[in-house]
Amino acid sequence: MPEVRTGPIRLSGYALKLRRVVNAALRDYYKQKKLDAKEINNIISDINAKIYNILVEKFEVPKDAVVNIILQYEIEDNKFVIKDIKIEVFDLNEILTRNATNEIKKLLGLGSA
Repeated sequence: MPEVRTGPIRLSGYALKLRRVVNAALRDYYKQKKLDAKEINNIISDINAKIYNILVEKFEVPKDAVVNIILQYEIEDNKFVIKDIKIEVFDLNEILTRNATNEIKKLLGLGSA
């Protein structure tokens, strides 16, 4: 099943990135006139609004958090059909960040943080 991924991106920029990766993946279908780009962009706009409502309004994820959106789809009867979606939200690990920073500073002779 085909899928698109935004890759790790700040929450504030996921909507544009998701639109870009979907449109890039469907480019050949647009060229062959099998799919209508305007219709697909309406679907993606709806998905983006729903993702925003869940992440920002419901779960209050900060807009500078990093997310990765994975969307699985099929083209059925010249229609874009979403089969599955996964939203990965990455959180800063303070302990690992501090330890890694201290170790690299030691190796570079910069002292501790």
